[in-house]
Amino acid sequence: MKAAALLLIGATLSTAQAAPRQGEADAAANAASLRGIWESEAWSGVNEGGRPAGGIAAVNAKSTLTMHPPYNEEWEAKYQAVAKDKARLAAIGTTMKVCSFAFPGAMESPALFQILVTPEETLFVFATPEVRHIYTDGRGHPAADDVWPTPMGDSIGHWEGTTLVVETIARRADKPLRISSPMTLLSDQARFTERFRRVSDTVLEDEMTVEDPVALARPWVMTLKFRKVTDLDRLPPHDCSENDRNPVVDGKLTITPP
Repeated sequence: MKAAALLLIGATLSTAQAAPRQGEADAAANAASLRGIWESEAWSGVNEGGRPAGGIAAVNAKSTLTMHPPYNEEWEAKYQAVAKDKARLAAIGTTMKVCSFAFPGAMESPALFQILVTPEETLFVFATPEVRHIYTDGRGHPAADDVWPTPMGDSIGHWEGTTLVVETIARRADKPLRISSPMTLLSDQARFTERFRRVSDTVLEDEMTVEDPVALARPWVMTLKFRKVTDLDRLPPHDCSENDRNPVVDGKLTITPP
């Protein structure tokens, strides 16, 4: 009798060890829904030299983050003051040079990104140096004494089926939402909620809601879209500071010969 019981226990343990843990099975399903290399729809259609068809004006026309935020009266006045200062905007344009991007601008940057899913976190790995760590292991944001602003902010998330829901706080308030819109700023109280889901085999959607009790009159809801990159089997790293031929001299971008 004891021998039979021991055999039954042993068989049960063997079966349990062979079966994947629920977290692993969920991660596999979630990974299948998001896996791949993606590019912002605003930057889709670039040529081999990385230049968008129609130029930067076409990119801005397709960009979501360049839209006018629903500011409250105080912040709308700040926005208009910068927007009307053509000299200041021109000065920014002649010296604007970046090799990395802050959140949420990174999501509409020219940098490709790859999504990696594990049971504990989901990572957005960009071709530029940025990585978004989205913790899905049940943790909350750090305590107030342990959190400080960073370009990417602090992100936690959870899965609702194959939809990844992400909440991001503590992004640096001095970073514009997009480099090409220097007057588009938010306060350090801004909170971003995103819902990532595949809407087709080649299109990923990010429904983003921005709440900011200091700067916005109401929640700001927008939808960013990404297209799957099908002609690459790995993510190529990119460093725009390598072999740099565009130094800033006397406050202006210049071009040096090769």
